[in-house]
Amino acid sequence: MNATEPILRIVPLDAVLLHEQIEQDRANQLYARFQGDWFLKNPPIVSPFADKYVLLDGATRCTALKRIGCRDVVVQIVDYEAPGLRLETWNHLLVDLAVSEFLQTLHRLPGLSIQVTTEDNANVLLTRRQSIGTLVLADGQTFALQTGLATLHDQVQLLNHIVAAYEGRGELYRITHANLTQLVTEYARWSALIVFPRYHPDEIRQLALNGNKLPTGITRHIIPGRAMRINIPLDVLQTDDPLEKKNQWLAEWIALKRRERHVRYYQEPVFLFDE
Repeated sequence: MNATEPILRIVPLDAVLLHEQIEQDRANQLYARFQGDWFLKNPPIVSPFADKYVLLDGATRCTALKRIGCRDVVVQIVDYEAPGLRLETWNHLLVDLAVSEFLQTLHRLPGLSIQVTTEDNANVLLTRRQSIGTLVLADGQTFALQTGLATLHDQVQLLNHIVAAYEGRGELYRITHANLTQLVTEYARWSALIVFPRYHPDEIRQLALNGNKLPTGITRHIIPGRAMRINIPLDVLQTDDPLEKKNQWLAEWIALKRRERHVRYYQEPVFLFDE
């Protein structure tokens, strides 16, 4: 092993706090898969805060586990301030969107101001958090999505309304860049791009603890040393046994995996084709 081994714990699902909305279609698909194979393959990743756990990755898994009747969940615990852990942002690329209808919906949203701008100025406004998003159309028009709403809670609520204005209308792709030339090459029929601001860990904690949620598919946590393919039977997570007993079982299971040399660390990035 060339890295610190992951910290795995069984914790109550009710103590895991989400900071993003749930994509229901994905949750339904995972619920059906759980019913078929009855294993948790990859543990959700959390960061402890107060007496709770802020979820960094795995909202769909936690939602599906609750639906299947699990009281608890195996999580990987990480330090939000650990070196190498980064909080980044997905952008939303929209393909075959009816742009005129989308813009009409945006103009009707209370508290939202749509200002024509340049790409450079839009980047400055977003970096300074003087806008809550940038809208770029396929013809090159760029708009700053601004608001007079001062609190993070109110801004996030408005972002949810913006995303709801295009969800289910055309295809949506999560991408990590805003290079228009590259978009034309990769997505010939793209209609619009929404660029979101970068959030900070303190803001994610605040949203999770207050019950506020960003739209689904915005935050992107880069987490080194992820634990994967643990394949924990859901029976373990469903029982009413005390947490101490469950975690003792987990510790013995991990020790067995180590003795049998089934725990491997891959330093290089990998591509998975079964996710």
